Amino acid sequence: MSSVHATGSDRSIPVVIVDDARFTLEMLRRVLHSTGFSDLRVAGSAEEALAMLRERQAGILVADWLMPEMDGLNLTREVRHLDEETDHYTYVILLTAKEGMQSLTEAFDSGVDDFINKSPDNQELLARVHAAGRISQLQNELLTAKRQLQVLTREAGSPENFDTATGLGNREFVEAELERLLRHTEARGGSVCVALVRLADAKAMRQKHGDAAVGEILATMAQRLRRGVRPLDRIGTLDGTTFAVLMHHDRGDSCHPNTFRRLHQALNLRAYRTREGFVSAGAGMTLCSLDQQATTTGPTPATVLDAAADGLEESHNAGRVVVSPWRG
Repeated sequence: MSSVHATGSDRSIPVVIVDDARFTLEMLRRVLHSTGFSDLRVAGSAEEALAMLRERQAGILVADWLMPEMDGLNLTREVRHLDEETDHYTYVILLTAKEGMQSLTEAFDSGVDDFINKSPDNQELLARVHAAGRISQLQNELLTAKRQLQVLTREAGSPENFDTATGLGNREFVEAELERLLRHTEARGGSVCVALVRLADAKAMRQKHGDAAVGEILATMAQRLRRGVRPLDRIGTLDGTTFAVLMHHDRGDSCHPNTFRRLHQALNLRAYRTREGFVSAGAGMTLCSLDQQATTTGPTPATVLDAAADGLEESHNAGRVVVSPWRG
């Protein structure tokens, strides 16, 4: 018997196991149940697992990679869409016999958190699931803290400063928060990082899919941005199709494209669920950073936002994060 046992917090984490092989499914269920996991549900197909998750969320999903009709990667993509809709985080572990860097990259690009050998040793399986439980719990606590912080921010500010469609602060809110960060950096050091995100070809998308579908895309973009930044970072909307992310870093060189790569991929590589079905949409992203010395020259929020916007067209065309340097 394995010496790894679920802790008190692990036992309450809902776990869904999906595999089309009944023997493997029952083996996984017994191993997890024998070590204290009590909230276990099993599914014989990806569709059945999705139905379970729509009915009640899970903290951990353990799924076979190779299944008929819908494999583990496509299941993971559907789970990520479901997580977006419910503002929840599900830790996904795939069981697979595949090996090599290409498989690893393919899995992680699809949103998989971890994967292990198809016939795992009990110790390895339990260690991975135990770690998954801790991460899932922390991620969902962060999402809850973000929601609470957003409510407090709205209550502290004027209702006129928030966009009702996305729930984000409008341009007035963005400029006020950016002014605060500029003054904080001037006094305390570090750097201000401004990231702008703009939906590409919005006019053509409205003509093709309609205003309602584009509105759903923008709402999902706002949600992906909220999920991809730190709890104390500020997010707002400058107009109907452009978002601003405001950050403060203790170091002056922390605003780098690599830092935003995963967020850029989340906006561009995953389709958006709308009333018109799944729609692919592109988003440009630019970065503009000011260190302490730059803030002493008296930049205004409007000039910083204008500088950051300079690279949006290039970002749309190149399909990558573009740095728009601050030139004062």
